[in-house]
Amino acid sequence: MDPEAVVSDRRPESLFRRRLRKFRRIKRGYWSFVLIAIAYVASFFLPLLMNNVALAVRYQGRFFFPMVSFHAASEFGQSVIGEPDYRALKETFAQAGAGDWVVMPPYPYGPNESLLDLPGNPPHPPSAAHPFGTDDRGRDVLVRLAYGFNISLTFALCVMLLGDGVGIIVGAALGYFSGALDLLGQRFIEIWSSLPFLYTIIIVSSIKIGRAHV
Repeated sequence: MDPEAVVSDRRPESLFRRRLRKFRRIKRGYWSFVLIAIAYVASFFLPLLMNNVALAVRYQGRFFFPMVSFHAASEFGQSVIGEPDYRALKETFAQAGAGDWVVMPPYPYGPNESLLDLPGNPPHPPSAAHPFGTDDRGRDVLVRLAYGFNISLTFALCVMLLGDGVGIIVGAALGYFSGALDLLGQRFIEIWSSLPFLYTIIIVSSIKIGRAHV
């Protein structure tokens, strides 16, 4: 077989594949990225994994799905206004032994739920039920960290995409029209990038506050 023919049959490696191959050589960085990506995808399923709302309820032969629609406590025989305490409802059904049941998420606590039934005053120390304890309002810290991770990472990705998108559009416009627009744009970028970060935040905040008063 002609060696030149073999070489010509090989497709050139794309820039993305070369960068991915180099990134995989950095073991800590690569596996850290994989773990964060898996955790971020899993965080979108937190309402099914960490929540104080039941996944399913069977009561008097009927099935309810509180994760999909709201159900008042009176529908399950509780004399409580608003939504029932599904953890307490689960214990009540188990004690009654009438065939009714409640399916709770694996970690049955909500991010905005104040656990006022715990002994002592918040914040509570870590325990078997609450590995990270509670905050000063009695809310489970582990749940709030998990939900906060999703919000923080989503916000960071949106800011990155928005910033890169605006940068690409502005850079393309400056390069396409060039001339005076390119000169003014470059000078503005240089002035803006030379400002200290703290002053930039103060300027942006003052603009927002001014608009709010108007």
